Amino acid sequence: MQLDIGKHVIYRSSEICRIEGFEKKSFDGVTEREYCILVPDGTDRSKYYVPMDCAQEKLRPLLTKDEIYALIDGMKDDQPVREAGDEHRRDRFSEVLACGDYRLIISMMHSLYLEKQERVAKGRKLPAAEEKAMKAAEALIYHEFGFVLGINENEVESFIEERLASK
Repeated sequence: MQLDIGKHVIYRSSEICRIEGFEKKSFDGVTEREYCILVPDGTDRSKYYVPMDCAQEKLRPLLTKDEIYALIDGMKDDQPVREAGDEHRRDRFSEVLACGDYRLIISMMHSLYLEKQERVAKGRKLPAAEEKAMKAAEALIYHEFGFVLGINENEVESFIEERLASK
């Protein structure tokens, strides 16, 4: 991945940051390393110093508009994954959220959405762990999709629904 000043990247699977520059520093007073300096989107007060020798592991490029459209268009064909066992499901949700694979995250969201609909129809709620996983997945997707598409995060869900309806 090409790291250029001013470019936006995803840091730690979820945070959009702008590359501010590169700098050699010694945080331990002994070893000098080269760092990529990141500024989180929406603030100029925080900075992250990511060692260049592990930047490829901690950073990824933002999705492109075409990649987002392909993900949305693929939602129609994706079958949600239903897993039994609360313990196993919670662990799986955490793994999916941490992996950064939006196809898996969207599939998980779809499963949770369907389960929520079934439970609501029976007068029940989604368990707290599942609700938390769904909110975390929405936050990941809506933040990046909104940023790339130039729309507010709270408009992403209706954007997705409209695109799916038009296909």
